[in-house]
Amino acid sequence: MPSIKAKQKQSLIITPQLQQAIKLLQMTNLEIKQFLDDQALENPFLDVDHSDAEQPIAATSDHQNADHQMADAATEAPASLTELTPENNALSDDPTENSDMDNRYSSSEHDTVTHTSSQSSGHNPGHGDDVDWMGQIANPEPGLHAKVISQIELAIAPEHAGVAYMLTDMLAPTGWLDTPLDQIATQTGLSEDRLEAVLAELQHLEPVGVFARNLAECLKIQAIDADCYDHVMAVVLDHLDVLGKGDIASLARKADCDHDTIIDALTTIRSFNPKPGEAYSNDLPPLSEPDVIVRKTADGWAVDLNRSTLPTLHIKEGYADAIAENMKSTGQSDQNEFIANAMGSARWLKRALEQRNETTIKICGEIVRQQQDFMKYGMEALKPMLLKTVADAVGMHESTISRVTNGTVINTPRGTFSLKAFFSVSIVSDQGEGNMAATAVRTRIQHLIKSENPKKPLSDSDIASEISDQGITLARRTVAKYREMLRIPSSSERRRLGRMQMIG
Repeated sequence: MPSIKAKQKQSLIITPQLQQAIKLLQMTNLEIKQFLDDQALENPFLDVDHSDAEQPIAATSDHQNADHQMADAATEAPASLTELTPENNALSDDPTENSDMDNRYSSSEHDTVTHTSSQSSGHNPGHGDDVDWMGQIANPEPGLHAKVISQIELAIAPEHAGVAYMLTDMLAPTGWLDTPLDQIATQTGLSEDRLEAVLAELQHLEPVGVFARNLAECLKIQAIDADCYDHVMAVVLDHLDVLGKGDIASLARKADCDHDTIIDALTTIRSFNPKPGEAYSNDLPPLSEPDVIVRKTADGWAVDLNRSTLPTLHIKEGYADAIAENMKSTGQSDQNEFIANAMGSARWLKRALEQRNETTIKICGEIVRQQQDFMKYGMEALKPMLLKTVADAVGMHESTISRVTNGTVINTPRGTFSLKAFFSVSIVSDQGEGNMAATAVRTRIQHLIKSENPKKPLSDSDIASEISDQGITLARRTVAKYREMLRIPSSSERRRLGRMQMIG
């Protein structure tokens, strides 16, 4: 007869309140404002104070000058190549491509970062078309990343969520996961088996084909989803090089089928999207008012919440006491439970909002601390930084950092950006003087192309050589990849465009 045994089991239960707290972390100030207004309609003991939010932020001349300088840089374009994107597009794509980075920027004793939760002094955080446009360029991922993240919370097992968020941050604009799993395993300390397991789950998300590691896998995922992945399709996808040569006869022999069957498979493949992420690459909503403002002070850098967009939440304790007393005197004690529940919800929401604000300031403060050179000198001084780097520094999980940084907009002396824009892969210097952010390297590439002779454009090999002379080893294929990220044409195309410009 089978015995009955008691067994303890731990499981993660996400309560409605915890779900609400997680949502608060992901909200911008303006979304918080709307959310609190909605909550106040349902809870009579909540009072949303918009007095701070209604006060406009006055602009100071220093910050206006800084914004104009960045706007001028953003609007520069080569005389012969109007197709080249503005300079600060270099900051626009790297959140999708994080890699390892060991060094962390240490601030000097005179360059401290002050965290505050109030707007103690103001400047204009983003008025003017140039700055708003620049911020949009600096926030590349709201379409693809937001779509993936919204699915992770519903479709991925809780124990895999942290790894899933990390892999999402490494997505390329194409929707592919370009970094090899063995490299990710080395960088993170995670086993390849676990990474494979999480990746297999992520490859079921939309858009279909996302998280593929190469073209063949991307097409295979879409073929499986379309229920057309059979022996012939497998052979064709395993021999894309043969397909590229147009050798249909060879493919037919390998698949042991006739010519028409291969043509049918090819027709199906042509209906797939080889770069599913690019459908979202231009999904850039207008940049809202910044959630956080960074300003230079005599003591270092001050990081403030933008109180012009963030209301204050009050609890009507006196009102609740008065209602309770009135009900007690009139014998309506059955309503006490409603009052208790409403007051409990109000107090919890107030604390959750305070915790959200504290977490946002703490994370932003650490990002500013690590990127002080960027605040002072601009794009080429951007340092490598990963979600894990910030998470370790502030004692939080990477998924928390990802949630806070995903939609948060920060105003700096260099312009207005998405927080995600400050995360960048590391490239090692030959001189061993520290690593450089890939975003900064891309800026150098862009500068080289802008200053090239239009009649003799630099090839990718030429650019790699120039960058190597500056102490940064860069392969030609890496230059080509970065150039494509910046949407800069190849040297032959630039030469052709230059000739057309001269003819015109």
